Amino acid sequence: MNNKYRVLVLNLPGQVLKSGSRWYNVIKKESASLRYYPYPWFMGYLTSLLKTNKYDAVLKDAVALEWTADQARNYIKEYKPTHIVCEPTWVSSEDDKKFVKKLPGNIVKIAVGNYATNYPMECLAEGFDYVVVGEYEFLILDFLKSGGKKLPKNFVSLTKKTFEHPDLIEDLDKFPFPERDDTPIEYFNEPSCYGKNVVLVTSRGCRFNCGFCNVEAIYGRHCYRMRSPENVVDEIVELQKKYKFDEIYCDDDNMVARKSHVDGICREIIRRKVKVKFCCMGDARVDDETLELLAQAGCVTYKYGLEHLDKDVLAAIPKALDPERSLQIIKKCHELGIRAYANLIVGLPESNWDKDLDMLKMVFAARPDLIQIGIATPYPGTAFYKKSVEKGWLISKTGHDFDVTGQSVVSYPDYSAAKITEMFHLGWTMWYKNVILHQPKTLWFFFVSEVRRNGFFPTIFKSFSYVAKTLRRSK
Repeated sequence: MNNKYRVLVLNLPGQVLKSGSRWYNVIKKESASLRYYPYPWFMGYLTSLLKTNKYDAVLKDAVALEWTADQARNYIKEYKPTHIVCEPTWVSSEDDKKFVKKLPGNIVKIAVGNYATNYPMECLAEGFDYVVVGEYEFLILDFLKSGGKKLPKNFVSLTKKTFEHPDLIEDLDKFPFPERDDTPIEYFNEPSCYGKNVVLVTSRGCRFNCGFCNVEAIYGRHCYRMRSPENVVDEIVELQKKYKFDEIYCDDDNMVARKSHVDGICREIIRRKVKVKFCCMGDARVDDETLELLAQAGCVTYKYGLEHLDKDVLAAIPKALDPERSLQIIKKCHELGIRAYANLIVGLPESNWDKDLDMLKMVFAARPDLIQIGIATPYPGTAFYKKSVEKGWLISKTGHDFDVTGQSVVSYPDYSAAKITEMFHLGWTMWYKNVILHQPKTLWFFFVSEVRRNGFFPTIFKSFSYVAKTLRRSK
């Protein structure tokens, strides 16, 4: 054990969901929504990498553990880290700054993630000693190995203000399996999965280059990297031996971006006769053969970026999708016994009230089992952000309200921010009515899943609270 350093990898306390550094979502204290705590897999990989290299490291997710700032500080006093690695966000920067500035001065504070990548100087001003731009796991290891004397090219400090994105690890099998015990897996949950679930990542990157996606802000370039099918299935087998769970959530940026990759994983699962149920994140260009292999391998939910159905909107994103195929996937999933989960976005460029409403109606008529509606949000580092600034669409001055499930921060000449936000809430109201009238199985899925995770009576209480909130909003 390297006793010189003790590294606390900390998901900072607060009412913010941090989904793999892709997006941030504020959960208001008065919200009655069923809790959603994504697993911070970048942090999980960093922690396991440090442990594998004999460093004293621990991963604590203060969000999932529901720690207050004081509880997090008490843990820090107990653990006595020499270094803290954490991920500040746009929407929580004020709270993050207060927390960091109260930490003992002898602790080296390192900022990582999307906000740090786009605003390194602001992070330094908020009290961090170092900011790591882009993908960070192996570079933090290199920094520690040098005793803090050699700053990798993607590190920023008060004495080193120039930086470059790092060279990316092309062979993802070089990573050890991510840390899962420091913050036990039962504290995390993916609502689109049934019951108790655990996150696994098989690749990084995507075949699309959507203007609204901030994935490349972390990676620094358009890329797609994969783990080998053997390595992925080895982790599945290890997870099954160590933990009790109902499903695995494959939280890739896009698991089906390369057909040989996803088909190879499915065939390896089938070859080794591994019995597993999983949900995967894909896209609307997946072919029927891959969907059939996914079903054979144990995929029970196919979650994909349908985004929109209007061809002008898709061209503006840009995303080369066939609207007809996007809807056909729902039917094909049903034929295969897979739940179809469609991700939708309102308020995209070239959209308007009528286009968004028509899109929602067409998607709901196709009867997806699950949906996610998001508001188009121009995160810094994206082409959408640059265009929003140039066109004068961006109405947020601070970024503190960059929240895909809150309110629109863009306003177009013929589609105001207020109308986009109204459409977002209308879309969810339409969906709830659609589920109640036509898809009771969806309600049953969520209810049984929550009971499986949290018990009967807590689920009953939260369900009534959620219904009451929904009814108030729909009036």
